[in-house]
Amino acid sequence: MLTSFLAFLARKQLITGQTTLLAVSGGVDSVVLMHLFKQAGLPFAIAHCNFKLRGAEAEAATELVKGLAESYQVPFYSTCFDTTTFTCHYKVSIQMAARSLRYEFFDKLLQQHGWHQVATAHHWDDAIETILFNFIKGTGIKGLYGIEPISPLPRGIDGQIIRPLLFARKKEIIAYAQQEKLHWQEDSSNRSNHYQRNFIRNKVIPLLHQINPNFEATTQETATKLKDIGTFFDGHLAELKKERITFKDGIHYLAIDPIIDQPWAATVAFELLRPYGFTFQAIKKLIKGDRISGKTIHSTDYTLYVDRKAWLIIPKKRPLLQQAAITSTTESYGDYRLHLHIYASANYIIKKTAMVGAFDYDRLQFPLMIRPWQAGDFFHPLGIKGRKKISDLLIDLKIPMAIKNKVLVVTSKDQIIWVVGHRIDERFKIKETTKKVLEIAAGKQDLLQIPSG
Repeated sequence: MLTSFLAFLARKQLITGQTTLLAVSGGVDSVVLMHLFKQAGLPFAIAHCNFKLRGAEAEAATELVKGLAESYQVPFYSTCFDTTTFTCHYKVSIQMAARSLRYEFFDKLLQQHGWHQVATAHHWDDAIETILFNFIKGTGIKGLYGIEPISPLPRGIDGQIIRPLLFARKKEIIAYAQQEKLHWQEDSSNRSNHYQRNFIRNKVIPLLHQINPNFEATTQETATKLKDIGTFFDGHLAELKKERITFKDGIHYLAIDPIIDQPWAATVAFELLRPYGFTFQAIKKLIKGDRISGKTIHSTDYTLYVDRKAWLIIPKKRPLLQQAAITSTTESYGDYRLHLHIYASANYIIKKTAMVGAFDYDRLQFPLMIRPWQAGDFFHPLGIKGRKKISDLLIDLKIPMAIKNKVLVVTSKDQIIWVVGHRIDERFKIKETTKKVLEIAAGKQDLLQIPSG
């Protein structure tokens, strides 16, 4: 196992020589990952999350991982989350809540210590489950690749995820753990078929084994072939985009004539137009139907007009924005995409960017609202005594009129807590008495540029 592990690290160029943060739950996969890092002499630290979902079992897992970290003499960082409350508050699934909280914790550790990568213990059986899950739910070709050995961290975190056990099967990991007499704790929730991935693992895959006992090996081979085909296809698609899509005066032009009569026209046209949000069914119907000039199809943000030799893709005129409640950890509104995260005050580092606002969680009243600023709006700018009209603030900041009209505010029970991208309110800032911090990160999404992807 160690030889294969080192060969996989070298082949995929996963290790930089710096400390790697290992995500260790206490299960057999992550315990083996930790053991292999130690055997290989690679520098690492351990991050462990207790999501407060498994009672005494979770507490025992924390103690197990802590003890292993002590025996290996490596840094150990653990945290507890009230996952159920987070799930109810933000109206997300348990899995999504746990994922958001976990990566929030990793982000904090990476920033504090200057590390750049997190290692997870995903193995090839996990990749197979992902392939089947994507196939059942509906996917493009990329969804059939499985899990990549290396990928960027989510939510714009500076760093990457590596998956050093993707070369291994689950049974190989268990055999290695038994051979090395390692101690681990099974997660009882893995036996429940309530979760869709567990159902695939526990019910679907055993049935597929009855058809093909070498199911895992043949699936891996197929995934490799599909990835090679996908890479080849992406190269040609990029060339087609350069040749066939132009942009002028706010309109995107797709020269469709050389493509439309080909047997693969619907798939290629869909991939070319995927960034604009048109469905495969709509494009397929358009290609197979009457090609009458003036015919249209719509996506959320674009209208496609059929012309004689080209398809014209035009951004929709968006209506005036109305006030909206912020009800999830990721929210799109106007030109912005908001990401909300909750931190313990003691663990929080203020971000030095105007596009991130940090607030005393306990002073807020939910749901928060977002809307365009209005004439007569005022707030208490950070660092300034008394209140100030937002119109005066924007004048002081010399904000151009075209941008000024798009400025948004976030409110808590009609009190403005943030002029997005410009200034937070003094009354809601973090103080020494603050226990929890709500961070809101705002990213621009300019719909008038040619979309990527």
